[in-house]
Amino acid sequence: MKVTFLDFHCDTEWETYRNGKVALQLVATGEDPDTHPGEPIATATVNTDHRIELDEIIVKDYSENEGMVAALVEAGVVQPEFTQVFVGDYGASCARCRLTDVARHEAFGLTAKA
Repeated sequence: MKVTFLDFHCDTEWETYRNGKVALQLVATGEDPDTHPGEPIATATVNTDHRIELDEIIVKDYSENEGMVAALVEAGVVQPEFTQVFVGDYGASCARCRLTDVARHEAFGLTAKA
């Protein structure tokens, strides 16, 4: 999927954390000056001990990732409704988001039905 984040044109790369939760990395498409295809731009997710559904991710939307949820919603990666969650020792605010059908298919290697 294509995502624009901090004026970078990105592709999504889906992985899993060791505990099986979905991890999302944004990598450069190579369209922007001074970037190379596949170059890491941002890690959109954080791995927490929060209980989430299989088709949910915890998105880091603070510090260098400020605006990440909005970028993922606009790109159709996550649904616009989300729940605020607090993670880490300092209670950093993150977003518990549900993947869209298209993102779920991409993340889990499924093909959409025609």
